[in-house]
Amino acid sequence: MAITILSTFVKNIRPSAYKFRYTICTLVTRHEEYAEMLGSFIEAGFDTDICEYLMINNSEGNTADAYDGINLFLQDAQGEYIIVCHQDILLINKESKQLLDQRIAEMTKLDPKWAVLGNAGAVDRLYKRNVFKIAYPNGKIDIKGDLPQKVCSVDENFIVIKKSANLSLSSDIGGFHFYGLDICMGAEFRGYTCYVIDFLLLHKSLGNVDETFKRSFKVVKNKYTHFLRGRYVNTTIASFYLSGSPIKNAIFNTRLFRRVIKTFEEIKAKLNRAK
Repeated sequence: MAITILSTFVKNIRPSAYKFRYTICTLVTRHEEYAEMLGSFIEAGFDTDICEYLMINNSEGNTADAYDGINLFLQDAQGEYIIVCHQDILLINKESKQLLDQRIAEMTKLDPKWAVLGNAGAVDRLYKRNVFKIAYPNGKIDIKGDLPQKVCSVDENFIVIKKSANLSLSSDIGGFHFYGLDICMGAEFRGYTCYVIDFLLLHKSLGNVDETFKRSFKVVKNKYTHFLRGRYVNTTIASFYLSGSPIKNAIFNTRLFRRVIKTFEEIKAKLNRAK
């Protein structure tokens, strides 16, 4: 039967208002340290009337690694902005909530397409690549670069993610490292940008380059090397060669070269069937 009117089972959706301003998410292994972090957030203005706090309890074993856990946070968060942070940070500025509101407003004016903000990160060059502003327990405040700065990755100690960007982490990396790079790669692929902003907090750790870090580095490097490889991209109607090289793109998209590649693929397919 043809449907000629808008039926009652069809739901008309509209953008909904966010229940909270911020969702603050943490993978927890030490409850006392997490409680100290929570206290610093509450004292800095991140009250429970405007914020929700989500955690994954890894204190008795890994309930979820960073990639699976953060994807759960991103799905369940009801805040307009999602803060993913380590349990070993402290907000040392009692007006940090107002400061973050200010930084978000500044970034929205500067670049409405931003999706990820951090307090430390790296740009896509080798010379003077790191940018950050961060305090450590010994009283030292490390500052490098001019902020805000567009980056290709953010440090994992403190990340702000715009909920409306609908970002997620890769399903094929795993572990607890490089998700600050992965979230930025995904954001850039979707047309968004990422920045390090001037937002000072205290981080108790200087980082740990252990064997798990080295394994994750290999996985991430292999994943993106494969993903960013030169290749033909096809749809049911269009086809073109895609790479980071304008010269290769020009050559591989010529009719002659496409004919050579297609013939080679045809011969290869026939030989495989004959085996």
